[in-house]
Amino acid sequence: MLESDAMSNSSGHIFQVVRQAARIEEIVGEHIALRPAGREFVGLCPFHEDRRPSMYVSPQKQIFYCFVCAAGGDVFKFVENYHKMSKGEALRFLAQRYGIALPEYRSASPQAHSQRDRIYEANVWAAQYFQKNLLGSIGETARQYLTARGVNAATIERFKIGCAETQWTALAAAAAKKGISQETLLAVGLVKSRSDGSPYDVFRNRLMFPIIDLSDRVIAFGGRILPTAASAQGTESPAGGDQDGPKYLNSPETALFSKRETLYALNLARQPLIRKQMAVVVEGYMDVVGCHQAGVENVVATLGTAMTEQHIHMLRRFCNRVALVFDSDDAGRRAADRAIELLLRYPVDVRIAHVPDGKDPCDFCMAHGGEAFEKILAQARDSLEYAWEKMYAMFQASDSLAGKQRASEALMRLVAPAILNSTVDPIRRGLLQKNIADLVGISPDEVHARIRKLSAAAPGTTNNAGATGAVGAVAPPPEPTTVDVGVQRAGLWIIGSLVSDFTLYALFRERISIDLFPEPAMASLLARLLEYLEELTDSSTGNLAEFMALLDDPELVRLVMQAQTEAERGGNFKQKLEDSLNRLEELSQLRSTAATDIDSPGGATPDEAARLKTVVDTRMLAAKTNKLRRPLGPRPQGG
Repeated sequence: MLESDAMSNSSGHIFQVVRQAARIEEIVGEHIALRPAGREFVGLCPFHEDRRPSMYVSPQKQIFYCFVCAAGGDVFKFVENYHKMSKGEALRFLAQRYGIALPEYRSASPQAHSQRDRIYEANVWAAQYFQKNLLGSIGETARQYLTARGVNAATIERFKIGCAETQWTALAAAAAKKGISQETLLAVGLVKSRSDGSPYDVFRNRLMFPIIDLSDRVIAFGGRILPTAASAQGTESPAGGDQDGPKYLNSPETALFSKRETLYALNLARQPLIRKQMAVVVEGYMDVVGCHQAGVENVVATLGTAMTEQHIHMLRRFCNRVALVFDSDDAGRRAADRAIELLLRYPVDVRIAHVPDGKDPCDFCMAHGGEAFEKILAQARDSLEYAWEKMYAMFQASDSLAGKQRASEALMRLVAPAILNSTVDPIRRGLLQKNIADLVGISPDEVHARIRKLSAAAPGTTNNAGATGAVGAVAPPPEPTTVDVGVQRAGLWIIGSLVSDFTLYALFRERISIDLFPEPAMASLLARLLEYLEELTDSSTGNLAEFMALLDDPELVRLVMQAQTEAERGGNFKQKLEDSLNRLEELSQLRSTAATDIDSPGGATPDEAARLKTVVDTRMLAAKTNKLRRPLGPRPQGG
């Protein structure tokens, strides 16, 4: 483990090496779809529900920033936030990604080896254990099943498919020999406890599919029961349940794994999703495996649950079209209906595809190939047309105007949550109304009026709330705050000029003081910037990406980006810095003469501002006497 108390100044250098090697647009682009915007890139921010691209990525500055939620920083910060990693974990992730060898650090205490690390290691070990089972005599039945389904060795290796033994305690016993504790196995969901506290395996006599997240970590498992499960087990369950269990079984919810937030094979499908700008959602593991083997790699699957909002948010990071390929039975149709109702609320082109002859996608791809499956996807029907035809067919038997009216009302109820939800983009709502109007044969205005009428008449609704509570009480606007625009701009220009050209600090160092900034938020940001600059042996080595990564407060991140943008307009950073300092020095002298304070809202508290001033003053004094200088490179960072 990389621990802050066990790291030397050389660790700061390795962060610098990895930061310089990593291309931030490449890393961010592997996690969300980016499109060029001048010299930068933009995409949907993954850190809030982003309906229009608000994340900006600058290869030149090596930073990312969201103009809505203020998430921002360098490539390390993106990986930390996206994957919920520590700095040390993000360093290892990026170093491995770019083939950079890291020095070995030994933790100062055994407790530093966290439970989360032990869980990840247990999952990796279990995946390898299941893979070895498949290759040995234990895996004969599983290999026969895979061969019968047409799955080849390359695909087995790519998806890390394995199998679980038939015995109740085989994995638990093997894990104990490896020194993996029962506590860890319980935490990751690989074993359960009997009444006497002894463990037994959750997965037995199953084909095993590791579930892998976007940072290529095994976070859970899915198991398909093998055909001979009943005869192979032949013993009573110690938990007192069905011997065979369900056909498909997933790991239980853990600190690492949530079915509502996970899509199977998204780690393998993300680049094809970006490239094709379409996600194909199927129902099972084998469907994904068969499609990928046939060359259709933009395919993912839900994990035994209906599609959720979290799934949609994940997919929208990569593409704007979704094709649903569910089974033709009643369960499949119900799953499609639920997914359509949810997807209609988002700016996603939703289509419905059906595999002919009642086959599932895996068997169809194995029999006819990927090109034939691609043709089925190309012919997928618009979700509204699918819903309309299905609903109209329900009432067509009566062959009456009343039947058509009931079908149109059913369709309108389906889309009501999207049209009455004020958070849905207005253009999206208008297009939905127009499409329904074209299908039903009435005007868009009449569609909207009927939807409101149907919603108001529905049980549990009121006239002042739509299907999703879109219409409600409007909070009064906040009281306006008086801000001295000149002072605010001067502060932004000073900070913005410094982070745009760090060499200016040496020229103006004696004049820059926190006392010049009457606004606490600006003073707090300047204090952190001065603290950062005073740690550099040479101000020219300052790095905006590194500085932003040190700011944990989103408001300070927002402020530094605003300052940098303001200063960039028209350039001439030196002149802006000179003029702004003159302005603030004049105001400071006036305040001293009048003995008055200028109050401004937000930012650091007086105590915090005083603490920061003391820190910076101490550093500046120490620097003058050469008592505080660290080697060239970024500050040490911990894991």
